[in-house]
Amino acid sequence: MCDEEPLTFLPLTFSQADANACATHLILTLFPDWDPAHLDFIRFTDGITNTLLKCVHKTITLDPLTGAEKVSIDEMESALLRAYGKGTNVLIDRGRECQNHFYLALHSLAPPLLARFNNGLIYRFVPGRVTSPVDLSLPKVYTAVAKRLGQWHAQIDTKGLMDALELMGPRRIISPDSGVPELVYDDIIEGDEDAFLQEGGRSSDAEEEKETVVEEKDVIKPGESELWLTLQKWISALPEHKPEEVEQKRLLRDELAWIEDSTGLSGLGEIVFGHCDLLSGNVIVLPKKEKRTGFCPADIGSPEDLQVTFIDYEYAIPTERAFDIANHFSEWTGFDCDYNLIPTSQTRRSFVKSYLESFSSFKNQDGNLEVTEEEVENVMKEVDSFRGIPGFYWGIWALIQATISQIDFDYAAYAELRLAEYWDWKKAFLNEEREESLRERRWLSL
Repeated sequence: MCDEEPLTFLPLTFSQADANACATHLILTLFPDWDPAHLDFIRFTDGITNTLLKCVHKTITLDPLTGAEKVSIDEMESALLRAYGKGTNVLIDRGRECQNHFYLALHSLAPPLLARFNNGLIYRFVPGRVTSPVDLSLPKVYTAVAKRLGQWHAQIDTKGLMDALELMGPRRIISPDSGVPELVYDDIIEGDEDAFLQEGGRSSDAEEEKETVVEEKDVIKPGESELWLTLQKWISALPEHKPEEVEQKRLLRDELAWIEDSTGLSGLGEIVFGHCDLLSGNVIVLPKKEKRTGFCPADIGSPEDLQVTFIDYEYAIPTERAFDIANHFSEWTGFDCDYNLIPTSQTRRSFVKSYLESFSSFKNQDGNLEVTEEEVENVMKEVDSFRGIPGFYWGIWALIQATISQIDFDYAAYAELRLAEYWDWKKAFLNEEREESLRERRWLSL
């Protein structure tokens, strides 16, 4: 497969300053037969990190009787252009993201990856409806999410991820000048770093940080959680130009050490390939089967059941499954952190039961859906133990974004909200006297 269809690399850079022209150049380099007059771009605004553009190639035909133009769109040809937010290489291993996407696509859990360019990816568009935070609390939706997540965790072998790079084969580089593809047998995840650096995508300090992290990665063995190393890397990337920044960095580093050494969370339960960013904007409700066009994963359950798929794999890593599930529950509150939307214990139990039934079915391949109450209770306890870690994770992420992002979003305020979730959980963990927060009350409610 890789020899016949190597991943295409476009030595081009997307710029927000001239978004339409850049997107057009990228798409026409990848699809030289497309008519530029028939291109259309639709911008998605749900995300707060990357630029997302749906690229549509319209087919125009003339009515033989009236001569009127008829416009049709083949969703099978539609593509999504995803340009990385400025400086996000500090947070995200973009080569790893490409590797993740490729491996998921091999398992029909991600749309086909069409190309990589200096600061982004192009892949097939996933038809469907993006969910909202409120949608996640609907039984049909959260049951579908639980089943798909169970499939993810069961089918994606964390050790197999290490082999994905070799499977990806050579780069197929298309020169925008000549249009002639050339196969290059080198490391596909390197890309053209010089062009990206010229765009301000990563500072020299961040480059040094990246080199340090690559060396640290050697301590991770296949099948082990990478959550804690990711947090270590992010804390290392925090600025320390002011005394208060130095103190904040020291505090967060001490907290991470405490979590790893004193809570028993590191390595707790099953280690799986986690999505780790399962917010509403990354959950797509698929159309009814008879109305589907383009990429769709196989249905789970009966044809009448609502079906979902997941998009955006930039934060996906091997991790404790309880973190992935707890993180998803945390995302029910949306970016506004409306803690009234945190799922109750009863709802979480229903989710976990559906998740385990799906996990068991895909893991055992024998159709056995029987899950014991003890299994459900064990995972419930694991997820409950992890409920404060998503706040720590995304709080640190937001502190970094506050220093690098050009997107109009109050990352500093968001960091404060998310870290407060962690501090509230820690007080509960240590049985300290406290005024219980709304989030903790909601989590502990039946």
